[in-house]
Amino acid sequence: MSVQVGGSLRLNHKMKNKYFRLSIFTILTTLAGFFIYQSAVTQVISAVLHREGSSHGVFVPFLSSYFLWLKRDDLKKIEPQYGYFGIVLIVLGSIVPLFNIGNFQLNFLCFIVFSAGLIYVIFGKEFFKNITFPLFFLITMIPIPENIYESMANFTRHVSFGGALKVISLLGIPYFKQGWLIQLPNALLKVATSCSGIRYLISYFVFGLAYAWLYRENTGGRLLVVALTVPVSLFASVWRLTAIFILTYNFGPRMAEHWPHIITSWIIFFLILLTCIAADQYFQKHSYAGRLSKQY
Repeated sequence: MSVQVGGSLRLNHKMKNKYFRLSIFTILTTLAGFFIYQSAVTQVISAVLHREGSSHGVFVPFLSSYFLWLKRDDLKKIEPQYGYFGIVLIVLGSIVPLFNIGNFQLNFLCFIVFSAGLIYVIFGKEFFKNITFPLFFLITMIPIPENIYESMANFTRHVSFGGALKVISLLGIPYFKQGWLIQLPNALLKVATSCSGIRYLISYFVFGLAYAWLYRENTGGRLLVVALTVPVSLFASVWRLTAIFILTYNFGPRMAEHWPHIITSWIIFFLILLTCIAADQYFQKHSYAGRLSKQY
């Protein structure tokens, strides 16, 4: 009986210790978010909600939370210990906002580094190692700086627009191109920066990171998955514009208006994303089955 009571007391003490540390972390992170990083946090949330270079961003916190949930059993087994190396991360994360330097993207990145430092200090090295990817995955919420975004958008616009024109040429759809304008028999359309395919590129890259972490165990496999998101996103961008041009040609200019345009974009995005996932899972399954058959 005494052994059971003693074990129960130690377990309760352990849980209280974890909840106490979690409370400290939550309070300090919330205070920092309100008083040190408020502007950066507000601007990132605004960019996510208004799809300003971060249309994928709304999914990122949910994915990060899911990654943490997958780690829940491992995290429960870890005995919290103070890790003083985290002070270095806290200092690094505090320099930029305290001296009011850099843009909001850099300040939000510093907020994540600051939070990482708090986790290291309060929970220890082992705990920190287990939440590293879920925590730093939040970086993918940050919109790319405007000058870099524009350069990337010009590249994806060239590829997607040129590819779409070749496809509709093969389909016999007449058109006249001038700059970023395309004159169809029944509509004049402009391929703006927002239609360039840059959002596809960023979104596929972010989902590729998540998929690689979930379904690949070695670094080489993960890097390959992430690298393949670039050609996949360009392929999807070509077919997105192609679909809009075909729908406009067949059903009129209204198909290029805001909501039909948005719906078409999301359908193409998820159709190609799910096709790639299904194909990868199929080949993974058959590759694994092939290795087993060779062994036996």
